[in-house]
Amino acid sequence: MMIDENLNYVILANNINKKFLKNFSEYPVINELSFVNLKNKLEFYTSKRIIFNNTFYALRDFEKKEILKLLNKQKIKYINITSDIEEVIDCDYIVVYDDENIALEGKKDDVLREEKILKKLGYGLPFVVDLSTQLTYYNIFSKVYDDMDELVGELWN
Repeated sequence: MMIDENLNYVILANNINKKFLKNFSEYPVINELSFVNLKNKLEFYTSKRIIFNNTFYALRDFEKKEILKLLNKQKIKYINITSDIEEVIDCDYIVVYDDENIALEGKKDDVLREEKILKKLGYGLPFVVDLSTQLTYYNIFSKVYDDMDELVGELWN
């Protein structure tokens, strides 16, 4: 897997172990931290690429948004290794592993169109994507949304 230094990645993997993490040994890894510790660490971070290993699952939505804003402000790109499909919303590129093999890889929109494969691998679609997809079947929308605020705004219009 080639890493484009201009993209943010989410790697969906159910078996995250030391052997798996060795694939990314050239980048610093941040494991679980509290919001305050994570924010403090990132404010003075010198690297331009970082790996999060199941870091976001413990954060509240507003905390995650604040961390992502901080990363963007400091021009730090990330690779988020997780098993939570909801975390793909904020990335540019997704890699889905089945055991140690890549099952799906591509830009976020392309991978999320592969709903059957994702479900076969034990994932679904992120809630907002699934909801807006269902609403396209009823001709309420003509496009699929990946931002809940944007979806709600369109529903109210």
